[in-house]
Amino acid sequence: MLKVKIYGAKEYWCQVPRIKEGFLGLRHQVVTSDDCDFIYANNFDYSSTDTEHGDSALYLGDSSLPKKGFKIFNVLDIPPHIPDFPIDKLKSQLLLADIVTCISEPVKEQLKTIGVDAHVIWNPIKDVFYDSQMKREINCLYVGRSYDPNKRFDLLQNIEKYIVGPTGASGGENYLGLVNDISLNQLYNSTKIVALPSKFEGLGLPALEAMVCGAVPLVCSDNPNSNLCPEFCICEPTIESVTKKYQELSNNFSEYQKIILERYSNQINYKFSKFSVAKNIIELYKEYKQIQ
Repeated sequence: MLKVKIYGAKEYWCQVPRIKEGFLGLRHQVVTSDDCDFIYANNFDYSSTDTEHGDSALYLGDSSLPKKGFKIFNVLDIPPHIPDFPIDKLKSQLLLADIVTCISEPVKEQLKTIGVDAHVIWNPIKDVFYDSQMKREINCLYVGRSYDPNKRFDLLQNIEKYIVGPTGASGGENYLGLVNDISLNQLYNSTKIVALPSKFEGLGLPALEAMVCGAVPLVCSDNPNSNLCPEFCICEPTIESVTKKYQELSNNFSEYQKIILERYSNQINYKFSKFSVAKNIIELYKEYKQIQ
């Protein structure tokens, strides 16, 4: 059994709660003291508050993060929509780590551009599941920061949709705000098409969670992670192409849903579960310690 101390945003829509549950489910111990085998710090976003330790994860090296001890730092992405993102500060913090991880190959390539090598370890999906008893009463669902220009919410302007995410430019009567995981699971299972037209996603969890729940994702070809979805879900990043793809997916929903449930749902649920992610982190730590 290993002792792990975790830093990062603890809100239920963030990754840390699930990663913590993954460690605990594998019978490791999550501690708050510095007496630990390693420290795991997730999400180096200077606008994200660590509610347990009272620090923004990006600045932990200057304050509450212990100077000694084995450290694994995980990066979600270098946000392309934040022009003043302090890359030099991020890099200086990552140099304090024994291991740097990130959530996808595109983020790994981002880190390479600033001279940081990282191991890819996926972030976990939420605790969602397929419910065959739910009726598909919602035609289209959008999950994410609609105000973020990188998300390209405007590509969905011809599609009536329900919107889940932080308060932003979306608004309207179909805007549901932030919802808890139980409600999100119900929404996925009530939806036919989950649209994620982003240009760049660290990973694109809504598309993966949608497939676990038997919904069909809609993604764009210039998203580096679009290859995680079936080819029939991918379209060009234009309003016309997105609208046409949405209509095609809607008209053939039962056929496409069957393919997703047979070939993708269970595989995604296993590969991106909180237990698989925690196991991958532990194995990386053990491998490094053996090499040393």
